[in-house]
Amino acid sequence: MNEAKKPSAMDYLKAVGPAIVISAVVVGPGSVTTASSMGASYGYKLLWVIILAALASFFYQLPAIRVALAKEVTIMEAVRMRFGKIWAMVLYYCIMFGCLIFQAGNFTGAAMAMNYFVPQISLIAWAAIMIGLAFVLAWTSRYGILESFTKVLVILMVVAFVATAIGSQPNMSDLVSEGFSFQIPNGDYMLVLAMLATTMVPDIPVSLSALHKQRYFKKGSFEAGLPQETKMKMAHFDLVFGCIVTALITSAIVVCSATNLFPLGITVSSASDMAAQLTPILGRYAGILFSLGLWAAAFSSGLFRIELLPMLYNQATDQEEDMKAPRSRLWMILGAGIPLIFIFLFGASPAELVIMAQALNGLLLPIICGIIWRITSDKKFMGDHANRLYLNIIFAVIFVVTVLLAIRVFINLIG
Repeated sequence: MNEAKKPSAMDYLKAVGPAIVISAVVVGPGSVTTASSMGASYGYKLLWVIILAALASFFYQLPAIRVALAKEVTIMEAVRMRFGKIWAMVLYYCIMFGCLIFQAGNFTGAAMAMNYFVPQISLIAWAAIMIGLAFVLAWTSRYGILESFTKVLVILMVVAFVATAIGSQPNMSDLVSEGFSFQIPNGDYMLVLAMLATTMVPDIPVSLSALHKQRYFKKGSFEAGLPQETKMKMAHFDLVFGCIVTALITSAIVVCSATNLFPLGITVSSASDMAAQLTPILGRYAGILFSLGLWAAAFSSGLFRIELLPMLYNQATDQEEDMKAPRSRLWMILGAGIPLIFIFLFGASPAELVIMAQALNGLLLPIICGIIWRITSDKKFMGDHANRLYLNIIFAVIFVVTVLLAIRVFINLIG
C-alpha cells in the first residue's frame, strides 16, 4: 500500500484487535456486577451512563495511539524516557499490585460461571483450573494467537449478553424514554462513578499503547510497512469499534437486569447472582447464556494480564520484549501463581484484598491520567502530535472525573 492509497474496508477489519483485547479486559466481573446492579436498582434510567462511560474511555485511551504510532514507544517507555527509569518502575509496580489482586477476582468470576454448570466442583478448585488453563495459554501462545482467542471470547460475550437481553423482550418505548432521560435517580452518583471506574481501568491506555507497538512495528508484519497516517486511521477505527463493543455488552447487561429484576424488586450483589436470578424468570437457557458471558468476561481479563505483566516490565526496564526470556517467564508465573495463593489464603472472595486494590487503583487513575496528559501536551517530546487546545480541554475534564473517582473510592473505604 502506498501513501496515496486509502485503507480499504478489509484493511479496517484487519485493524480490529488491540482495542478489542482491551474491551475484554474492561468487561470483567466488576463491570458485569455494576451493570447488573444498575439495571436491577433503577431499570433503564442509567443507560445513558453507559454511553458517557464509553466516551470517557475513548478519550482516556486516545493518547495511547498517538504516543505509540507517532513516537514508536509505549506509554511505559515514554514515562521512562521523559521522567526516568525510577518513575517507570514505580508506575509498573503500582500497576502490577493492582493486577495481581484483581486477577484473583477475575478467576473467581470465571470459577463462579463454571460452578453454575458443574456445582459439584468447588469455587476454589474451579479457580485453580481456570488459572492453570490461562497460564498454559499465555505460556505457549504468541500475541497473535492470544488476540484471535480473545476476539472469540468477545464474540461469545456479545452473543451471550445480547441474546439474553433480546430474550427478555424489553419495552423499547420505555427503554428509549427512560434510558436517555439523563437523570440520576435518588442522586446515586456513586453508582454512576462506579460504572466510570469499571470502564476507565488505570492500566488500559498503558496496555493499549503496548499492543499497538507490537502490531504496527513488529518486523516483517504487514502493518509495519504502512504509512503513519494510515496506521493512525486504522488504530482510531479499532478504538472506536472497541468502545462500541464495550458499550454494547454493558448496555445489554443493564437491559437484561432492568427488564427482569427491576419490576420484581430483586437486587444483585454479584455477577453470578445475576445468572441465578435469571434462571427462574427466563428459564435455564438464560442462566446458561449469562454464565457463558460471565466466563468469557472473567477469563479473558485474567488471561491478558498474565501476558501484560512481563510486557510492561520489559518496557519499564528498557529490556528486549522477549516473552520467552527467563525474566518474562518469571512474571508469567507470578501473574498466575500469586492470585492462586490469594484465593487459597483468603477464599473465593478476598474482600480485603479487593478493597486494597480499589484504593490503589483509585489513587493510580488520576496519576496515570496526569502523566499521560503531561506527556501528550509536551511539544518537545510529541512534536506536531502534541495535544491541541480542544484535546487539552477534554483531558482536563477527564482528569477532574478521575479525581472524583479517587475521592469516591476513599469515601467508600472510610464508610
